Amino acid sequence: MSHDDPTLFEEFTGLTVGRALLLAVPVLALVAGSIWLAVQFLDPMPPRRIVLATGPEGSALHALGKSYAERVSAQGIAVDVRATRGSADNVVLLSDRKERVDAAFLTAGTASAEQAGAIVNASNLFYAPLWCLGRDPSGEVTLAGLRGKRIAVGAPGSGLSVQLLPLLAANGVAADNTTLLELGPQESVRALAAGEADAIFLGEGLRGPHLARALDLPGVRVMSFPRAEAYERRFAHIVRLHLPRGTLDLARGVPDRDLTLIGTTVMLAARADVHPTVVDLLVDAARQFHSGQGVFEKRGEFPNLHVVDDVPVSEQAVQYTREGPSLLRRYLPLWVADAIQRAIVLAVPLLAVAIPLARFLPALLDLVGRRRMFLGYARLRRVERALRAREPSAHVDDLLRELDRIEELVSGDKESVVKAGELYTFRAHVRMVRESVLARMQSSGAGGPSAVAAKTMEMR
Repeated sequence: MSHDDPTLFEEFTGLTVGRALLLAVPVLALVAGSIWLAVQFLDPMPPRRIVLATGPEGSALHALGKSYAERVSAQGIAVDVRATRGSADNVVLLSDRKERVDAAFLTAGTASAEQAGAIVNASNLFYAPLWCLGRDPSGEVTLAGLRGKRIAVGAPGSGLSVQLLPLLAANGVAADNTTLLELGPQESVRALAAGEADAIFLGEGLRGPHLARALDLPGVRVMSFPRAEAYERRFAHIVRLHLPRGTLDLARGVPDRDLTLIGTTVMLAARADVHPTVVDLLVDAARQFHSGQGVFEKRGEFPNLHVVDDVPVSEQAVQYTREGPSLLRRYLPLWVADAIQRAIVLAVPLLAVAIPLARFLPALLDLVGRRRMFLGYARLRRVERALRAREPSAHVDDLLRELDRIEELVSGDKESVVKAGELYTFRAHVRMVRESVLARMQSSGAGGPSAVAAKTMEMR
């Protein structure tokens, strides 16, 4: 095979390798661009493991965190439960990017405005009452009336301390006029029993062990807040709660009268940049654990996504609550559903590019492949027009030479064997025009044929 013989690729495509690259590069660039654009709208794959901050070891929140871990881990994302001192610690862990905490239990009102900008509320879970216990025979407490006394206000880092101190400050109670004891729940009960504290505050649930031990102390009562409505109006995160007589212990009639309490809302918060799938799984877990009736909560009241403080509600949680899981997530495991969903998102722009390419690329290839033949036909028409415009006796050697050049042009075409018939048809057309030129020359009677004409007739 000579160096000029076409390769198998050129025989079947009608394109040289260089010309094929000129077509392939922009097409590949278009496909790559569509994939890049789709990736910009794709979230990364969900993490394999997350960290959930809860509360102190042995607390109700820590036990709840373990239940959440089992629920979420069953869906394919492992959960590490981290014990902390409480809600204040959890806010710091969530808002600090250096920490590896993805979600946490918070009490409303714990996060500052700056910290709230780095986290989102994935779901409100339940009410957390603020218990005040003491030996006041009236059974009522005004925070202003605690000035000058010994008060256990919770351990540093706990949500109780962060929640309570602003309320005390609003009533003129501060460290310079009152003894504020920074004690955990167990130490607070011990101080109350030993007479080292006049009143203690607890932030645990209705069935909390420390609350029960405090109520067993002689003369200790749960205090009612006569100004609960005022606190609710002054502080956005405060809620007024009603506890009927006997709710804590029907047999003993504890409490011994109806109580008006104040409290806040416990939420499940997450980092603002947490993966959407993690939010979805947390919302599912909240529905499972907190949709029933509680002492303070009506059935179906929780979980909800009401705004309770400065922490913004997660848009992903709102969307997932409204629309529910995707069709794939309902019937397939998490990772399989996510992989298929990503493939679909990538396929949409690819199809948007591939369908027009499938429609127009063959025509473009055909146009590029037949370029020389089109040029040949254009030059062939010029020869015909020139022949008609000449005098019958005029020489036609230049037209014959042009026909030779046209044949040489098209004979070098890398036309596909699939369209070889068109090449031979073109050559027949060239022959027809050549015969017309020679016939004009012979009919003119203007002397013998020129050297070019004689050579042409010899070739025939």
